[in-house]
Amino acid sequence: MKTCICDKCKKEIKINIEEMVIGHDNDGEEIIEQFFICPECNAHYTVFISDKFMRTKMRIMQGLMGKTYNQNARNALLKEMQEHFKKLKAKYNRT
Repeated sequence: MKTCICDKCKKEIKINIEEMVIGHDNDGEEIIEQFFICPECNAHYTVFISDKFMRTKMRIMQGLMGKTYNQNARNALLKEMQEHFKKLKAKYNRT
């Protein structure tokens, strides 16, 4: 199991990823947060938030890793996903 140092209490903690539905989009699709919590101080760390857009982009990314590997297309897709992730974190008030 991976570990990290908590930013808040500075203790080494084991990363135990959990998932929680934090909302629904206009089509009723679930918005799912993956996160872990420091067992020492209860600091909350968001790892990933997936919505319909992100799940679609992840499927495209898997396709890029298949037969032919296009680094430029992969980098552009990653940038798009990172920007969307930042928007989701702000929208759902996640750190």
